[in-house]
Amino acid sequence: MAKIISFISEKGGVGKTTTVYHIAVGLRLFHDVNVLVIDTDYQRGGLTCRLRPEMLENFRLGDVPHVTLYHAYRALYSGQDVLPVTVLPAKKDKIDLVPADPRLNSISVDKMPPTNNLRDNNRMIMRHLTLIRDCLERLVGANRPYDFVLIDSHPDLYDLEKAVIYASDYCVSPVKLDAQSAIGVPSTIEAIKNVDADVKAVGSLLGLLPGYKDTVFLGAIGMMCREWGGGLKYSETITYNRLKRTTGIFDTYITEGDGIRWAAEQGCSVYDISGVNAEKQAEQFRQLINELLSKL
Repeated sequence: MAKIISFISEKGGVGKTTTVYHIAVGLRLFHDVNVLVIDTDYQRGGLTCRLRPEMLENFRLGDVPHVTLYHAYRALYSGQDVLPVTVLPAKKDKIDLVPADPRLNSISVDKMPPTNNLRDNNRMIMRHLTLIRDCLERLVGANRPYDFVLIDSHPDLYDLEKAVIYASDYCVSPVKLDAQSAIGVPSTIEAIKNVDADVKAVGSLLGLLPGYKDTVFLGAIGMMCREWGGGLKYSETITYNRLKRTTGIFDTYITEGDGIRWAAEQGCSVYDISGVNAEKQAEQFRQLINELLSKL
C-alpha cells in the first residue's frame, strides 16, 4: 500500500498547495517513485488547475467532467455502492491526479440516510468517515503501483477533512511563521486526535478496530519564510522555536521569493526555473523531501 500523506492547515494562504505540488514533483524527479495526488480543496482547486490547466474553466463553472469524490459521496447518501473515482493520468510533471470538485462543499455526514438504530447510525458515520480511504484502496493496487499518495485539503476541519485525516497514514501542516497562522497547527493536531479517538470509540462498538493505526502528525512546515543575515528573521525565529518545542516543525523551511511565483506564472515547478532565488527554493524543497522521507 502506498504511503498516504495529507497536507492540512486550518488557515488558508499558507502555501499548502505549493507544498503539495513541489513535494509531489520532487518525489517523482529526484526519487523516481510513482505519485498520485488527491485534490479535495473544493474552493480553490489550485492543485487540479496546476496539473490540468485546461480544467480551470470547468472548475470555475462547477462542471467537472469526471467521477469525483463528490459523486462517491452522493452515491453513499443514496445508499449505493462506493463509486470508483476518476484518476487523470499524468499529463505534465508525471503526476496522476484525482481532481477537486467545487461541489465537495456540500459534503456532510448529516446527509447520510437516518435510521432508528444506534448501531446502524454509528455504522453510517463510519462509512462517511472511511469513504476516501475506501476509494483509495480501489485506486492503489497492482494496476496502479503508487509509492505515495499526497492529499491537498481545504482549510477547514469539518466532515470532509475528517475523512482526509482518516485516509492518511501521516499528516503535515504547512504554516507561515506568524502567530495568526501558527495557531492553526495545534488545531490540526487536535483534529487528528479527535478522529483517532472517534474511530476507536465507534469502531470498538462495531468490531472494526483490527488493523487500524493512528494517523501520525509529522510536524509543521515553515512556508514563505523571511530571512535576515542568513537566518530567519527574529520574529519568525520566535514562532519557529515555539512550534519546535510544542507541536514539532521540520528543520527545513521554504523562504519567500520570486522563484515560486515566477514558476507558477510559467505553469511549471520551481525546479524548472533559473535564477538565484529559484535555485535556492528548489534546493530547499529537495532538502524538505529528504527530511520528509527520513520521518516515514
